[in-house]
Amino acid sequence: MKISQTSPLLAAALLTSLATCASAAELKFEQVHASLTKFCGDCHSADDDSEESVLFLKANSVEELSQMRSLWASVAEQLNNRTMPPPDEEQPTEKERLELAGWIDETLRETACAQGPFAGSITTRRLNRIEYTNTIRDLLGVETDAAVTFPVDGSGGEGFDNNGETLFLPPILLERYLEAASDIVDEALPSQPLTLRLDPHELTPKQKKTDELRVLESKQAVRCFPRIYAPGKHELSLQAQPVEAASEIVVKVDGIVAERFAVAARENPGNFPVTFETSIQLSKGFHAIEIRCSGPAPVQLNGLKIDGRSRKLNEQQKTFYRRLIGVNLDEEPEQPRQLARTQLERFVSRAFRRPATDTEIEKYLQLFDRSAERNEPYLESMKLAIKGVLVSSHFLFRVETPPSSPQPEPISDFELASRLSYFLWGSMPDEELWQLAAANELQDEETLRKQIERMLDDPRSRYLTEEFVGQWLGTREVGARVAPDTGKFKGEFTTELLLGFREEPIQLFAYILEEDRSLMELVTADYVIANKRLRKHYGLEEKTEKDKADWPWSPNPQLKSDGPFEKVSVENGQRGGVLGMGGVHLLTSYPNRTSPVLRGGWVLETLLGIHVPNPPPDIPELKKGKKEKLTVRQQLAKHREPSACSACHNLIDPPGFALDHYDVLGRWREKEEGQPIDASATFPSGETVEGLPGLKEMLLKRKADYYRQTTRKMLGFALGRSLDDRDDCVINQLTEHLLNGNDTPRALITQVVLSTPFRYRQQGTAEQHHAGE
Repeated sequence: MKISQTSPLLAAALLTSLATCASAAELKFEQVHASLTKFCGDCHSADDDSEESVLFLKANSVEELSQMRSLWASVAEQLNNRTMPPPDEEQPTEKERLELAGWIDETLRETACAQGPFAGSITTRRLNRIEYTNTIRDLLGVETDAAVTFPVDGSGGEGFDNNGETLFLPPILLERYLEAASDIVDEALPSQPLTLRLDPHELTPKQKKTDELRVLESKQAVRCFPRIYAPGKHELSLQAQPVEAASEIVVKVDGIVAERFAVAARENPGNFPVTFETSIQLSKGFHAIEIRCSGPAPVQLNGLKIDGRSRKLNEQQKTFYRRLIGVNLDEEPEQPRQLARTQLERFVSRAFRRPATDTEIEKYLQLFDRSAERNEPYLESMKLAIKGVLVSSHFLFRVETPPSSPQPEPISDFELASRLSYFLWGSMPDEELWQLAAANELQDEETLRKQIERMLDDPRSRYLTEEFVGQWLGTREVGARVAPDTGKFKGEFTTELLLGFREEPIQLFAYILEEDRSLMELVTADYVIANKRLRKHYGLEEKTEKDKADWPWSPNPQLKSDGPFEKVSVENGQRGGVLGMGGVHLLTSYPNRTSPVLRGGWVLETLLGIHVPNPPPDIPELKKGKKEKLTVRQQLAKHREPSACSACHNLIDPPGFALDHYDVLGRWREKEEGQPIDASATFPSGETVEGLPGLKEMLLKRKADYYRQTTRKMLGFALGRSLDDRDDCVINQLTEHLLNGNDTPRALITQVVLSTPFRYRQQGTAEQHHAGE
């Protein structure tokens, strides 16, 4: 019930109650501030003005604390992780530590939405390489690898390569776009091959009397100048015959001898010419074809034929061909310009992912006109206009209307369609999304829910599973930047095994998404999704539970020989979830040895969102004597003896110790350096776990942190921007939804799409300042 609808007495009582709660919060803040000043004030004094200072103690109220969310969140994290205060400083009791961290976390949650809903704004950004490839596929029906020539996309924000803040436009990329546009349009709309038939009198110099024989005297030549639209191999056929005696004919292409024909003398040559044939390679553009009598005797020419090779199109290609230019292959329109305008209106709109303006259509129609004025065919004129569209900033960039208000305002239906399709498919909106946007129906919540379900059931959602999972977990780099030492592990792995490692987490997420299972199963699953090679590598060959023969998301074609990915139950606790995957073990190892530090850091940062501090620059590498047979764990025990090292390693190492049964290639091992593996791990809280099963149980207890991290990653991937403190409100709301309701990937994806940041925009501080000038 709203206060305005209550009686004055009740309203006054409610206001008094709220004031009392606020006073209680401020009173508690005074206590918290005093305690933190006691334990942290020497290093973090509010009066310290040096650049390196972390001045969280400058906050004098809950309101000021909420304006410094990142700093105070870090304080809570350091307290929870027992990394601050430093070991040689006075420490709070365990009770004090937990109370302080708990109060900060609770206060940050309660104040997250204090400033109201936050949408933020998304910068104009270019399509990354994968988005470009997918958009070309859906717009023109062309499967292209042109993007491999583009500079590699950097990642930023939440760690994804669709972040607009890192998608720059280097000059070399402009050149690549021009080259790619030409090749792509030629692939989608193959030019008509040359079919040239010339009588002798039509060759240059032209013969005035067409009924006379065309005789070339010795050293005399004739030429033709065909224009080639479809480059490639052409068949040249020349008919000639001797006049008096044997002679020779030379064929030149652009001044270079392509073929020599001997014209033999005949006793009764009569009127029966000889046909001479050869193949010539002709590139796009004009060419000079010369026929010269190079022998001592004259030669009579009877005709010249040049035929290019036509390309056959399949039914899908024919459909796109007609959709793009409005006529079938080998057809010419009766009213070319009128049809061109109709086709360009549709194409430009789809390419720009919004209705094109008349001015924009006219711009590309002018390109058509220029080509037509040169008497080029309708097809070539349309290709020129389409190439122009493909190098337009409105195609290459995802452009949205700038926000006009500091308050959240809804984006347009077409902008929403584009956000949705690039989130789930990494491509442009399809026809159904387009029609809903055109009817202004896409903002309807029920309509959005239906579209999300439809799009997740579409094979194109493979993009979401592959890019989100591969970049979040880092396993996309396995088999590329991340690979084992070929010297130490020679003969123990194959390229197909590494590709299987890369595919395995994608397939697990796809299974959980398809079956609508809990997101927690990414960690706690008691099964794996593996192909034949992975099952053999993990020792699971004979224990296959074939729940699914194959997924809708086809894996890498290089893995086809290893069979489909299938569900395999695991009863001994050695596998299951991402922590039992060989790709994760390889990713979190050095090329020649395992690393509890890398593995522990990966668990904390990737799965729980805990920031792991960088090591000091003077930390030496792990070393052991030549005769020592120490495990990595034993070497680390020596390394962490100094108190300066132990604080961080007490936090980082335990998750890695729990995974010590896995070698660099993710194989189970019982011994290292001849000694039994010790996979026990004691966390800063004092909790001890044993191996992978114990680590899973520990992470299950930290479900809230795991879901918050998963939510943050999914939201960052969906928005394509960095998240900041004001996004905490929606992150908390989405996390609570997972904890209290449906915790499946579909539920998270749906809530992300329905959230304020996804469907709205608003001015930031810099934009407000600019708007006010």
